[in-house]
Amino acid sequence: MSIGLLSAVGVALYAATVSVLAFTSAFARREELRREARSTLSILVASRDAERALPAVPDDQ
Repeated sequence: MSIGLLSAVGVALYAATVSVLAFTSAFARREELRREARSTLSILVASRDAERALPAVPDDQ
């Protein structure tokens, strides 16, 4: 398998997972399931606040 094909498969799986979690977090009947889907979604989708909280890496390394 080529790297391009593996990358495409990985992107497709990631997009499908995020889509299912977003749909579940909005439309699940049980509150517990919605809460778990939101929690998992927040782990998979990095926020800008989390990126700003990381320390800067010096250019000389």
